[in-house]
Amino acid sequence: MNMNRNGMRMLRLVLTVMAVACAMAVSAKVNEKPFVVPELTSWTGAEGSVVPSGRIVVKNKMMREVAARLAADYEQMFGRTLTVASGKVRPGDIVLSKSKIASLGKEGYRMDIAKSINVEAVTAQGAYWATRTLLQLSEQSAEHQLPRGVIEDVPQYALRGFMIDCGRKFIPIDYLRNLVKVMAYYKMNTLQIHLNDNGFRQFFGGDWMKTQAAFRLES
Repeated sequence: MNMNRNGMRMLRLVLTVMAVACAMAVSAKVNEKPFVVPELTSWTGAEGSVVPSGRIVVKNKMMREVAARLAADYEQMFGRTLTVASGKVRPGDIVLSKSKIASLGKEGYRMDIAKSINVEAVTAQGAYWATRTLLQLSEQSAEHQLPRGVIEDVPQYALRGFMIDCGRKFIPIDYLRNLVKVMAYYKMNTLQIHLNDNGFRQFFGGDWMKTQAAFRLES
């Protein structure tokens, strides 16, 4: 009789463990492609997330300026200071390194978000775009967690931007500086500024050189 009771207890224990294991397997989901503007070219999702440690590890000197800009923008957006460092990588570190993957081109990058956040690019420009993706992902979580997965992102268009007319209406230089930062956040790389316009030559003897012109950008 005791053996039967012990057997039943063991069976219940095994069934309980199996049920918990099944529940964990169901709950552990692969991260879906995150929402980023512009959309990521390629995403391979993994399970879980990682919280940045507060360090940016630079593996190549050309990435130092990129790291400094990321630290400044991260503090402005989230109120947290990131330290630029070198040497051994720790869990949660953002690592910036030079890539040998030619297919990434001048503006592409690869990012492997695992125990650490490993960013590699052929150029500093590509690495800078990667940091814009990091900022957008960080905005989507209260703790600024990053979904685990691998990104390979290459722009589909070489020229991405627009034109603003400063010839007919004065635009303060501070506005233009802020506009460039907003554009960079969305990986736009070209701002054409229409600086000046001549008036109507029929009022000046048909001579363009005598017509009034406006230069509305602060020098």
